[in-house]
Amino acid sequence: MQKTIQVLIIEDNEDDALLEVDELIRGGYKIEYEQIETKNELMRALERKTWDCVISDFSMPQFSGLEALVIVRETGLDIPFILVSGAIGEETAVAAMKAGAHDYIMKNNLKRLVPAFERELREADIRKKNKIAEETIRNERKLLRTLIDNLPDLIYVKDISCRRIIANKADITFQGFGNEADLIGHTDLEIFGEEKGKPMLDDDLLILLSGDPVLNREVVKHDAAGKQHWFLCSKIPIRNSLNQITGLVAMEHDITDRKIAELALQESETNLKQQNHEYQALNEEYQTLNEELAETIEHIQKINQELTTAKNKAEEADKLKSAFLANMSHEIRTPLNAILGFAGFLKNPGLSHEKTVSFVDIIDSSGQQLLGIINDILDISKIEAGQISISIGPVNITTVLTELYQQFEKQAEQKGIRIRLNHDLQHRNIEIATDEIRLRQIITNLLSNAVKFTHEGYVELGSEIIDDYFEIYVKDSGIGISETDRQVIFEPFRQVENNNSRMYGGNGLGLSISKALVEKLGGTISVDSEPGSGSTFRFTIPLNIKKQVKKSNINEASEAHWDKHIILIAEDECYNYLFLKELLSPTGVKLLHARDGKEAVELVRKNPQISLVLMDLKMPVMDGYTATRIIKELKPRMPVIAQTAYAMSEDKEKTADAGFDNFIAKPIVQDNFIKVLADYIE
Repeated sequence: MQKTIQVLIIEDNEDDALLEVDELIRGGYKIEYEQIETKNELMRALERKTWDCVISDFSMPQFSGLEALVIVRETGLDIPFILVSGAIGEETAVAAMKAGAHDYIMKNNLKRLVPAFERELREADIRKKNKIAEETIRNERKLLRTLIDNLPDLIYVKDISCRRIIANKADITFQGFGNEADLIGHTDLEIFGEEKGKPMLDDDLLILLSGDPVLNREVVKHDAAGKQHWFLCSKIPIRNSLNQITGLVAMEHDITDRKIAELALQESETNLKQQNHEYQALNEEYQTLNEELAETIEHIQKINQELTTAKNKAEEADKLKSAFLANMSHEIRTPLNAILGFAGFLKNPGLSHEKTVSFVDIIDSSGQQLLGIINDILDISKIEAGQISISIGPVNITTVLTELYQQFEKQAEQKGIRIRLNHDLQHRNIEIATDEIRLRQIITNLLSNAVKFTHEGYVELGSEIIDDYFEIYVKDSGIGISETDRQVIFEPFRQVENNNSRMYGGNGLGLSISKALVEKLGGTISVDSEPGSGSTFRFTIPLNIKKQVKKSNINEASEAHWDKHIILIAEDECYNYLFLKELLSPTGVKLLHARDGKEAVELVRKNPQISLVLMDLKMPVMDGYTATRIIKELKPRMPVIAQTAYAMSEDKEKTADAGFDNFIAKPIVQDNFIKVLADYIE
């Protein structure tokens, strides 16, 4: 529906006002206007209503366009203001534009009104959106600043000239300064002098010139009071959209306590060795104390082993923490780079409306991404600290699965993939005692990954009861996961690593959070996947009921007794037919063989006692799809099962559309083949 434009017309001549309105209507605008001609009327109109544009006569008996312009400007409202005059000199027109008028139109040339009106509405809309975008940027910067200022590590950013442009509170305090302004705009050489600052400056220049990052390098520094500290320092070059290095970002993690503990441990080990030597000497001299000395040595060795174990655990914990900080630094910089970069573009006064809208959307999306990273960090922190809470209550599993399916349906459609729900209706009244919020979080993580890593095909959400557990799975036809990646996929910050890994983004926390939550709920989670063949993630949760799962009565050919049945095999390849014949021989079933689809249709016509048709899809004369459609028209209840080397998901769906009752992919697995046939013959 076309928007109605609210126009305030300041004009003493009603005919002139109508001419202006008619001109705008002919220009395709839907106008709602009010005509006024005095100062008081103008002030009341501005207080009473919001206007999209003001069109004012330049000269009137009781009022003038310039006076009206001053009043509108004093309100602080950003309303396009267009002057219209019968006669106005160039100097007067220039003065009006300097006073704040957006354009002036001669009454004898009103054809300029529509283009000017359109331009000013568009520019006013751009100014409004820019204001919103600037406010968003300020809020995002404030959030980021709060985050880095509350981290205990030293974090700073330097430009291409090695001058600090950002320093967090920890960095400012360590260097002994009162505020950030004391450091900003200066190199380490300027701040600390030749002896201390020159090596630091040279290190920065080497990174900027080589483009190679430094990760977790151990360095020694002294704080403002002269106290020595050890740090694990990481410095990473910052690149612009042209891949040019514009500066670097650094994060330094204080490991002083660990180093002091290591030095103390080394000293302790030295002392222990010395004591052992002394005890051995005393043992030779004092044979009577031999037993007591042996017990003392054993005790000392036990302490030494405990100290070594504690040291190894401390080192492992420090490595994990360093990995966490390095990964968090990268993931925070990614959306931040987009926010700051596109915010810079918005400062361009010549930026088009379309690009402005696009850049604002990018800034908003990056902000949401940054918020998601923070939420994941909070969750994994609670999990690692053992503070994650679980609230058990009755949960209707059908409601949860249906709502999440509907939630992701639109997202899947936008990517051009299908999403489907496979949930047995007989389970619809089942209530499970579990945490609904955490259950939804787990399924949401799995569905989000499935949609993200699937470019074509489908995503399937399903469930089934297995013994005393309810199993929920998310299956997709996406990129798949290698065996190496499957072994570590549930560890924090782990993602599928290949040539395209960066195109998907993410912080690698989703699956580790899901695994922890599943285990907290009393279940297990697993993945079944191969590269290029999609993935299936399954997890279980305990039931508050017990239900038997139906199982097939026939598991292999020797258990089937089908001597009273006839199966028609439509197969043009002789060896494939012989294979099927041999496969079915233990069942005693009678076989008919058709070498193309047309012959299969004729055999069905002549043999009404046929129990089932095995139909190849690709055959001469008539293919399996066409033959099946004809057979289903002749005998709608005749079971027809596709058996083909075309095993992609879209091929399976195509067979369903053609009327096939089931689908068996080549190469055929014997037990599964017999089970499928048994469902229809038995």
